[in-house]
Formats: sequence, C-alpha cells, structure tokens
Amino acid sequence: MTAPVGSLPSSPAVLAPYVEAGLFGPTEVHLVGTVARLEPAAEPLALLALAVATRAPRLGHVGIELAEVGWRLLDREREDLAGLTWPDPGAWAAVLADSPIVAGPTDHRAEPRRPLVWDGTRVYLQRYYDHESAVVADLTRRSEAGKVGDEPAVVGEVLDRLFPVDAAGEPDLQRLATQVALTERVAVIAGGPGTGKTHTVARLLAAAHQVADAQGRRLEVALAAPTGKAAARMTEAVHRSVDEAEGVGLFDADVATRLRAVDAGTIHRLLGWRPGGRFRHDRLNPLPHDLVVVDETSMVSLPLMARLIQAVRPDARLVLVGDPHQLASVDAGTVLGDLVGPAGEASDGTVHETGSGSGDRGGAREDRGGAAGHGPLAGRVTVLRWVHRFGAETGIAALADAIRQGDDDAVVELLHDRDDLQLVGPHDGPALAAVEGEVADAAARVVGAARRGEIGPGLTAATDLKVLTATRLGSNGLRSWSERIERAVADRVPGLELSRRWYAGRPVLVTANDRLNALANGDTGLTVDHDGALVVAFPIGGNHRLVPTARLGDVDTWWAMTIHKSQGSEFRQVVVALPAVDSPILTRELLYTAVTRGREHITVVADEAAVRAAVRRPVARSSGLRDRIWPPPAP
Repeated sequence: MTAPVGSLPSSPAVLAPYVEAGLFGPTEVHLVGTVARLEPAAEPLALLALAVATRAPRLGHVGIELAEVGWRLLDREREDLAGLTWPDPGAWAAVLADSPIVAGPTDHRAEPRRPLVWDGTRVYLQRYYDHESAVVADLTRRSEAGKVGDEPAVVGEVLDRLFPVDAAGEPDLQRLATQVALTERVAVIAGGPGTGKTHTVARLLAAAHQVADAQGRRLEVALAAPTGKAAARMTEAVHRSVDEAEGVGLFDADVATRLRAVDAGTIHRLLGWRPGGRFRHDRLNPLPHDLVVVDETSMVSLPLMARLIQAVRPDARLVLVGDPHQLASVDAGTVLGDLVGPAGEASDGTVHETGSGSGDRGGAREDRGGAAGHGPLAGRVTVLRWVHRFGAETGIAALADAIRQGDDDAVVELLHDRDDLQLVGPHDGPALAAVEGEVADAAARVVGAARRGEIGPGLTAATDLKVLTATRLGSNGLRSWSERIERAVADRVPGLELSRRWYAGRPVLVTANDRLNALANGDTGLTVDHDGALVVAFPIGGNHRLVPTARLGDVDTWWAMTIHKSQGSEFRQVVVALPAVDSPILTRELLYTAVTRGREHITVVADEAAVRAAVRRPVARSSGLRDRIWPPPAP
C-alpha cells in the first residue's frame, strides 16, 4: 500500500513521483514529513536522500552511493520503475554536505543527532552508520591491542600434536586458522561447505583448552550461531568431530569431555536479549568468556554484529566462522563477505586447490586470507579451500565453483554433461514426471519406515532427498511441491489419511522457537508410530528424542523447504526448484546455497534462462564496511 500523493506535506513534495510509482511507501513518507516539520530548512534533495536511506535497509543495503541509487533501490522491485529519474549526483552531494539534517563522519555522534550521515560517498541512516562505525572501531582496537599473551612455544607444541606435519609438506590451512585464532583477538575462518570449518573449530577448542591447562588457567568458552537450528547443528557437528578426533588419539578423554559439555546457543541468547531489542551484555557488561566462536556468520546482520563485538571482552578472543558466498542475513548488510574481503578472492579469480583428498589442506600459494592486504583484519582471515563433502572432482564441486565465479556458460554445460547433475525444464513433462516420481518414491520410503516404527531408518530416509524451493508460492514453489508430493505418496501408500493433520510418516519443520519442548526454529523431525501412539522423533546427536504431537504447535510439513531455511543442512540428493527468469529473488547466492546442500546428486528444475539469470545476478548490497576494513594501501 502506498500513500496518496495528496497526503504529502508540501515540503517533501520532491517524493511525489517516487510515491506515485510505488517506490516509497508510508514509512518513508511519514518519516520525511516528520523531519520536514521539525526542520523547515531541510532542502528537498536532503529529504529525498532521507527517503532513500530509509528504504535502503529493507533491501539489505546499509548505505547507498548517490550515483547508484536508481538500480540499488530497484534491485528487488518492478522493472517499470526504471524510468524514474534521479538528481545529478554532484549537485545532490553538495546539498548533503551542508544540510541541517545531515551529519558527517567526524560529527555523526554530536548532539543534536541528525537523521542522516553523508560520508562523501554514501548516504546512511544515522543508526546504520553508527553500527558500521562501531564494528570498524572495535575490530581496529582488537587488532591494535597486539597478540594474545599465550606462550608461542606452548602454542606450537599443542598445534604439533593436533596437526601432524603433512608428509608432502603442503600448507595445512586448518592448522593456520587455529594458530591465528589462538594468537589474535579476532579471527575469521571462511570456507565453502565441506572445507573443514567444523573440524577446525573442534581442534581450535581443544588447542585453546590445552594451552590454558599448560598455563594453569581455566578457559571459559561460548559457541553461538544466528538461529537455534544453526546452533544445534553446530553443537552436533562439533561433538561429532570430537568423537572422530578422540577415536584416532588426537584428543585425550579429559579434553573431549570438556568439549562435549559445551552446547552452542543463539547469539541473542548469548547476549541476553531483552524485550525492546536491548541486551544484557554490552560494552559496560561484557561477556565472561575467554573465547567466543560464532558459526554461520553469513547470516548475521550488521546491527547484531555490532552488538556482538562490543560485548566480547577486549582481552578475549572472537572467532567468526562461515561461508561468505552463501545467502546473507535477511536484515541489512553482508557482514561476513565484507570482513573476508579480498582474502576470499584468488588473484586470478579462481580457487587453487591442492591435496591428496584425505586431508583438509589446500592453497598452493600463500593463502592466509588477509595476509595480503591492509586494515584491521589483515593476517587474521583464513580461507579453507579443500572441499571434501562431495570431493573436489565431483560435478557438485565444479558447479559450486562455476556459480561462485558467475560463469553461466560453465554452469549450464555442467548441468547437461555431468552424471551427478541434471537440468530439467519445468514444462518438460516426461522429465519432470520422472523427477517427481523419484521424489515420491523417496517420500514413500519415509512413510513406510515411520509406520513400522523404525525411527532411525525413517529419520535417515527423511534427509536422503529433499526439494529446495526459491519461493513459497507459484507452480515451482514450496506449496505446490509439498501438495504434489503428498498426493503422490498417498497413491503409493494404501490407507494413508492425508485429511488428518498428523499421520505416521509426516516430516515436520519447526517454524518458531519452542522453549517448552527445547526445540528451535528450523528443527526437523518425523512423525512415527511408537507403541500405538503418534509422536514426532527429533534427531539429537546420534540419537533421537520423542515429542507427543499434542505438544507441538508451530510446525509445517517438511516434504520440501525453502532454500533460505536449508542453510546449514545437508542431503544426499537435492532437487532445486527455481521460479521464472523474471523473478527478482533469483540470485547467485541463492543458487550457490541450494546446490551446496547436496552431497551426491543435484537436479535443478528450471528454465535454462532462469539458471543463467541467477548466476549472473550476485546480491548487490551496498555498504561501506568492506572499504573501511580493507582500505587501499597508503601511497
């Protein structure tokens, strides 16, 4: 719904053509009108900039360059808005530099506060510039504070035990990442799916405990992730890595016990969220932990990152882990991508990988992410390269690499030529029917196991093949696929009563945090027949927990799921369903996230044009964080 032009006060009438076109709505109109009444001297171009800066965060932008306002704001909007005209950037900048409602970088916190900040390149809402500046300032303070006071000899001995020297003499990026995280007050560990991030975190935790033990200190550790589901996956993955390492003698029993006692929680829970968006822990009341490790950092927004960093004690260590190429936070910013910066880019635009395939090594060149560069994170970013979830030579690995590099020709060629990849047109009747039949057969196996009360096999079957959709609606969306799968399962399983909400074999996805049942938004389970009663089995580590159906409220049927919800999940086979080519949701990061959920086989159901559109369209969020973290070298 847009505000009628006639309702606009006369002073912000500059907004009229943009409101008529549907670009600005009530939020922008009312804020601009309020500011215009409070500051009658505000220039029309400054008021237009205020509307732009207010609109921008809803599209993921933190601050916008004036010369790019048109296409940045149209990023997810209708193509018919492309005819709107915008002020000359030079004249616009001159107005902002001397406006009573605009502050600059040096006085942005001066009283009285002004709603806008103009840094000479981008225009920001005041609060988003504050968040960006706080992240830069805190990271700079941490980098300038020097190394953590652990003795180098002790650190070296611990690393030698946990990371035996490779016989081929290849660089061990997991060891390098652990060393950086042990000796610096902030470190970033980046890498795609299956590059060994969780293995690195487990060894980092073990190393930190062993170094502290050698120095007679007790170490306080916190593990966190943006969502409850991501936190649960982090806990399970770390525990699994601990079991593996203990099994081959890398961890002693005491260290392994301490690592298993640490459970990850959400960032909001770690900081002590309070109603109104406030947190118990902040700069004045910092967290008590000596080491804070955050997984799935790509999902963390700029405001939350600012609050997290300021709550970590200056003498503590903060380790940020994630994949910068995945979908970013639903809120403003691309924080992880900005922090990784040039460290995630090979000099020739390709990823160089070496290794025998048995380890987590890679990087034929000096590959310590931020070692080449300037700024507070220089030398503190490690990018893990070796992919062993699906093997570096598989079609999935090649497809993910081609998507990441924006090579749509290579993507289409791979989808047609590789045995473990498939491209099926949404209107190709026979081919689509074959895919739907395979999905339905997999679903029937889930129902069969659940009706027989076979909980373990049923849970495994439920994660064997999954349909991932870009949208909820539409012929290739979540709702359509879920309905088709249920109908097909009913045809294959006699007596299946789909008219009832609960039936044995119904897979479920939790859609809201459920403290009563200790379930997180994004948890998945399977309805099973257990001793004559229907319960939902939720996997917990290598075991499961049973919850009566009567105690569950906020759940959806989980035959398919959106790509956004799938982040951090892993399936043997994945069917990726994309919308039409003109859908603004199609992006490179969306497709990359979807295809990297699979281990063995990927089927993409889409027109070739839609695939190409996704690969060619990286998420174009605007912020100044990357430029401020990675400034060019002084001349």
